[in-house]
Amino acid sequence: MKKVLLALILLASAFVFFGTKSFAAGTGNLVIHFQKWDGDYTNVGLFTWTSPLTNKTEVDGTDSFGVYFQYNDIAVGENLFAIIYFQEAGKEWWENKLTSDIELGQIVQEGKTVHVYVFEGADTAGSNRTAFYVANPEAYNLLLVYYDPTGSYEEDLGVHAWNGWTSFTEPAWASPAKVFSNGGKASDGSIVKVAMLSASSPNAGLLIYAGGDENKKTGDVNLSAALPASPVVGNVGVAYVLSKGDAYTANDNVFYNDPATFSEQSFSFRLIEFSAEDKSGTYAVDKNTIIVKTSSLVTNPYANAETQAEKDAAVAAVKGWFTVREITGATTYGDPLVIERVDFARSNATLNAFVVILADELDNTKNYEVFFKTTFQQALAVAVDVQVTLNVTVPANTPAEAVLSIAGSMQGWTPGQVAYSATKVGATMVYTLNFTVSVTQPFTTYEYKWTRGEWANEEFVATNRKLVIPNNVTAITFEDVIEAWADINPPAEKYAAPDREAPELPADVEASLVLDLDRTAPVLTFISPVGIIGKVPAERIIIVAWGQPFNQNLFPRFRVIDDRDGEITPFVYVPKGQFSVLDTRTEGDYTIMLRVVDRWGNVTEETFIFRVTK
Repeated sequence: MKKVLLALILLASAFVFFGTKSFAAGTGNLVIHFQKWDGDYTNVGLFTWTSPLTNKTEVDGTDSFGVYFQYNDIAVGENLFAIIYFQEAGKEWWENKLTSDIELGQIVQEGKTVHVYVFEGADTAGSNRTAFYVANPEAYNLLLVYYDPTGSYEEDLGVHAWNGWTSFTEPAWASPAKVFSNGGKASDGSIVKVAMLSASSPNAGLLIYAGGDENKKTGDVNLSAALPASPVVGNVGVAYVLSKGDAYTANDNVFYNDPATFSEQSFSFRLIEFSAEDKSGTYAVDKNTIIVKTSSLVTNPYANAETQAEKDAAVAAVKGWFTVREITGATTYGDPLVIERVDFARSNATLNAFVVILADELDNTKNYEVFFKTTFQQALAVAVDVQVTLNVTVPANTPAEAVLSIAGSMQGWTPGQVAYSATKVGATMVYTLNFTVSVTQPFTTYEYKWTRGEWANEEFVATNRKLVIPNNVTAITFEDVIEAWADINPPAEKYAAPDREAPELPADVEASLVLDLDRTAPVLTFISPVGIIGKVPAERIIIVAWGQPFNQNLFPRFRVIDDRDGEITPFVYVPKGQFSVLDTRTEGDYTIMLRVVDRWGNVTEETFIFRVTK
C-alpha cells in the first residue's frame, strides 16, 4: 500500500497552472484537487454521472494539497457532478464514499483552467452535498482551513483582513468577515471550516478571530507566506490553522502548505513532549509538580457547571483524568502516586494545559509515566432516580375546572393519569407537576404533550415537547408555556415546542507519556577575574596578599543557569568544611568550593584556589 507523504512533496502543483497552452473554442480545463486527512490516497477514485467528465480509478497526480483529477477541453455551460470514493475489492463505489455529491455546476471558464478544492467528509454543504472551493484564475488565492477540535465555532467567527482582498469586503475591526463554511469532516464527524479567499495583491493579510483581542485564534496570516517566492496571478496557497484556544497569537498553530503536520496535530490526540528550549510541553517542574500539555483542546466540564455541587464534581472529574505511575519494567508499573489536586483554567470552555500537584514526590533516579484519559459523563450500571418538576403557564382561556396532565413516552402516552396530573399554584395561571424517572444513559430524552385530560383537548403544539434528563443529577426543573388549546379558539397555525435536545457528549480521549525529569545539574560559569575564566579547577588561581585582611573584591564572580529553574546564582554557597578555609597569615594554596543545588537535588560543585603569597 502506497501512502503519499505530502510533507515530502517538493513540486507543489497547487501553485502551477494545469492544462494545455491552447483551448478549443468555448471550452476550458478543470482540475479537481482532493485532500484526505490521513494522507493515504491508495485506491482513491472519482465517480461521475455527467458525460463531459469520465470515471477515474486512478488519480492524475499528486501535489502539496493531496491528489488531483484533471479534465481538459470541457464545454462551457456543462453542469458537472462527481463523488470521490475509496475502491475496495468486492464493493461498489457508493459503499466507500469519501465525499457526498459534489455539485460543481457550471464552473468551467472559456480558455482558462479552473482549480477546485475538495476535502474529505460527507454532507458538509447540506442536502447530501459536499462543499467545494473554486480558485479565481485572475487573482492570488488563499485556501484558509481552520479546525477547532472541540467544535466550539463561535457565531461571530471570521477574519479581520487587509491589503487587497477582493472576494469579500475587508471589514473594520471588531466586525469579522464571516468567510468560513463547513468544508470537511474528520473521521469522528467533527467539522473543519474552510474559505477560499482571493486578493489583488500577494501581500494581503488576515487574522482569525471572533471580534476581539480576547478571542484571536492567530496572529497575522500572510498570503505571501503561502504563495511561491515569485507568485503569479492564479496561484493558490493553503494556510491550515489549528485552534489552540482564545487570545492565541504565537502562530505555531499556522501551517502553510503542510497538511501532514496539520492533520497529525489536529486529528491525533497526544501529550506534547517537553521542549527544553522554551520549557513547554509535558514535564515535571519539580518533585511535586507536573505540567501537562495536550495536542488538542478538550471540553472543560467546569465551564458550564452552575451549582457548587456541579463545580465540585467537575473539579473531581478533571483530577480523575490523570494517573502517574513509576515504570518498573518493560510493561509493568508501580501503584499510582497520590495526586493532591489538578489546577486548570476553570473559566475556559476548552483546555489543553494542566498543572498536576502530587502529594507523593518524584524521584529522578526512577522513571515515571503520566496517563491522561477523559471520563465525560458515562452510562450507569445502576439506574438513578431523578425527580422531574414541570412548571407550566396556561393561557387565559383555560377553564377554571381544568385538570392538566401530560401524556408522554415516560408513561405510555396516556392522558389523564393521576400520577402525571398537575396542581394549580394558588390563583395564578401556573400549574406544577412532579414525577420521577429512572435513567442510566448520560442523557435520556422523553417526549410529551400537555392535555386537559384527553387528546381532544391537548395543547395546540406543532410537535411533541422534549425532556432531556441527565444521569448526574437527582432533581431537575423545566418551565413550559402553553400558548393555545386545540379545542378553544386555536390560532391558524400551531406553535413550536421548545428546542430541547440532548447535548452531544465529547468523545473521550486518552494518551500517555514518559515524564521528562530533571537529571541535569546546574551550570556554574565564572565571569571574573579574567585569569580564571575557562580554566580547569587547578588553574583557577587568585593571588591573595599574605598578612593582610582579606579583600572581598577578590572573590570571583559567577553565574548559575539551570535547565529547569533558570538563573539560580543567588543560591550558591560555600559549604562548611575543608574547602571553606582561608588563612591570610599562612602562605599556601587554599581550595574553595562553590555549591549549588536545584529544586530536584541535582548538585553542582566548582572549586578555585586562593594562593596566599608574600
